[in-house]
Amino acid sequence: MHTTFALPLVISAALTGLTGSFIPFPARYKNHPYAAIYAGSFAGMCSTHLITSYWEIAIISLIGSSLYVLTMNMFTGFGGKLGSVAFASVALFVLAKGIVL
Repeated sequence: MHTTFALPLVISAALTGLTGSFIPFPARYKNHPYAAIYAGSFAGMCSTHLITSYWEIAIISLIGSSLYVLTMNMFTGFGGKLGSVAFASVALFVLAKGIVL
């Protein structure tokens, strides 16, 4: 939304989280899908110089969802987990991209 509609990054992330909150998920998943969507909105706030294609967004999403699932039961009750997962997923992707290319 930031690059296509020229919305500020924070507004774009907030709209992503808000839109994702209306998607119905089965109760057995609890709030985890909504948390993953919100973490993805944080990851999407990185610079367009780092992410240049939709494939890269998909790879970052895969890394981020894997990190979220791996750390799902860790740090319960501590703040900043979703932002940390978003940062780590983008950082790991940029590191891997720098090593491969």
